[in-house]
Amino acid sequence: MSESRGGSGGESARREESREHRIGFVSRIGRWIATPGAGIFLLGATLAFAVLGASDQVGRAVRTMKQDNVIRVKGVAEVDITSDRAIWWGTVRARAATLPAAYEELAKATEALRAYVVSKGIPSDTITISSVDIAREMKRDERGVATNEVERFVLRRQLGFGSPNVQVVREIANGATALIKEGVEVESEAPTYTVSTLEKTKLELLEKATANAYERAKVLARGSESSVGGLVSASQGVYQIVARGSTDSSDYGEYNTSHIDKTARVVVTLEYAVQ
Repeated sequence: MSESRGGSGGESARREESREHRIGFVSRIGRWIATPGAGIFLLGATLAFAVLGASDQVGRAVRTMKQDNVIRVKGVAEVDITSDRAIWWGTVRARAATLPAAYEELAKATEALRAYVVSKGIPSDTITISSVDIAREMKRDERGVATNEVERFVLRRQLGFGSPNVQVVREIANGATALIKEGVEVESEAPTYTVSTLEKTKLELLEKATANAYERAKVLARGSESSVGGLVSASQGVYQIVARGSTDSSDYGEYNTSHIDKTARVVVTLEYAVQ
């Protein structure tokens, strides 16, 4: 019991000592404030912090003004272009109960297609003939389930070429399937039409798009009784090759290879200072 009272008394003493320490600290602060010059010091410190805060606000305002004191415009340019090269592939197939018979039929089909292409003015030495792909069709039982017995072999081969005469390529692609009437199993793929001068066209369009953006900036500046200053920044947008007359657009650009007649289009974003 005596130890408990002793512990309680020690705790009370410590609390009393802490309270007296706080009172003493406050008293010292009060006496310092009462001394000559202390009030002026506090006033100066307050004004200094106020000036720093105002300076920061002014700095932000200046930065904002500088950021707003520009004209951001987009320039657009486009030009119609025509494909100057085309690539086409056709596929022939032959079917027979034995592999040699199927190969013989495939050779006939291949020659028929090659002769057709050559007859349209395509040089024979520009034609590529692929290797033979072999597949097997298995017999089925009375329930329609495939067995392990080969019913017939199906052989497949591709024939293709590239040519700057895109109109002839289109004619071949459209007419090759007429060989079906002669017993040739042939499939015609859609040609791929490309343009060999895209890089040159791109540079020309960038120049035109930049000039277009500058003209737009001048119009905007005149409307606000200002003038266009120096170029602050420039960036190129997507470069698109679309079918002529198309309004298609993509954030990642587009290169249409399905049409002979195309339109090349480029967009630039420019920022000019305002004077």
